[in-house]
Amino acid sequence: MAVHTSIDRPILLYDNDCGICTRFAHVASSLSKGWVDTVGLFTDRGLRIKSEFFRPSDRPDEMFWILFADTGYGGRSGLLPLAREVIRGRVL
Repeated sequence: MAVHTSIDRPILLYDNDCGICTRFAHVASSLSKGWVDTVGLFTDRGLRIKSEFFRPSDRPDEMFWILFADTGYGGRSGLLPLAREVIRGRVL
């Protein structure tokens, strides 16, 4: 399912209860000059995105996710797409 966002930016969904994860998300956002939209998993918006994007049998809480419209990359497979979006954010 597509996550409805007001702008066409990637969403970095991360565990906002984890200090290291929160720092990782802030670094990604600042390096991309705000292009990567960071959303905590346990915020109101994060819970809404989780319910719209993932199936009930999925376990999105175990890693970070980079979401593009109807595609998501989690954990290590999301590092390259995240790096690409950080570069895109610096160029735009």
